[in-house]
Amino acid sequence: MKNINGNGMQGRQDARPAETASNEAKKYGLLKKHIDTFRQSYDIDGEYNKNAQELDECGKRILFDKIICNYYEILIGAFKKLAKYNKKYTSELIAVYAEMWKMSPRVKDRDYFTPYLHDLCKFLFENKEFSKLTFFYNLMIFSREIPFLAYNEETENYLRDGHLQTGGEDPFEEFRKKKKEDVLGGFDINSFNELYERFFLILNFWKERSEGYYSKDEIFFMTGLFILDELIDLFYINNEEKLLEVKDFENVGGDRNIYNSVYNEKIYNELMLYYNSALKYLKKAIAYNPNNPRYFYEYARCLKNSGKSNEAEIFFRKAFDLNTNENKDAP
Repeated sequence: MKNINGNGMQGRQDARPAETASNEAKKYGLLKKHIDTFRQSYDIDGEYNKNAQELDECGKRILFDKIICNYYEILIGAFKKLAKYNKKYTSELIAVYAEMWKMSPRVKDRDYFTPYLHDLCKFLFENKEFSKLTFFYNLMIFSREIPFLAYNEETENYLRDGHLQTGGEDPFEEFRKKKKEDVLGGFDINSFNELYERFFLILNFWKERSEGYYSKDEIFFMTGLFILDELIDLFYINNEEKLLEVKDFENVGGDRNIYNSVYNEKIYNELMLYYNSALKYLKKAIAYNPNNPRYFYEYARCLKNSGKSNEAEIFFRKAFDLNTNENKDAP
């Protein structure tokens, strides 16, 4: 009897993972159906064409712009859930971002390339889609060269207040601040149009350049660079006050390790995890291509920024030597 009960229990235990997987598949299958229904119920193109002449009347343009933003944010949030469940949905998520960017000529305030590219890159990194990350991080670097068309104070305040009312943080706050500074510096319509068209030309190649286009060293390098120049910078922004306290403590002769162990160990350890992760990917890039001086330079910069100045000096010298030899060999 004992043996039968044991086998019965084992059978039920074996069934649970399969049952859980089946329930998960049903849940995400239902989510996909809801997404398809939602998209069919909103004809953004039709609404725009129908109301194009009326949109510039008082208040209507702002309202339509907000509808577009909300529509795509709902889709992006839903496809992120699907892509986390199964990576086969990642391409559909990217297609939504691309569709949103292509809608931007119809929206007066066109600058949501960079913040949403950052959002996409962060997701691709977290979901370990490194080849896709490489393409879109390169595109994000390019997008920063596109001048801003306009700064709409009313829209900015609406977006900020919306996050405050829901009790959440505005994930694009730092981009909005930078945007305002750049707009106040002037706007060149010819430069905008040229770079704007180039952005979409590059974007059209995302499928063919997301898989098998970049070499392994390029993929590891861009992943490490994304951590170093984006995620760590964002971490500093989000923890600016605490990290400044550490620096001030050092300036008066305090020991950083003592301060962190007493006051700020969690934040410091989290920061070091980012640096160590960046170093890991940059080191892999060097292993695949030990003749690229840029790889050594960024590795050295990462070491220096993480507090390992002596070790960084070795790799700065290596980068200098490689670069010097490369220039000597050039015709």
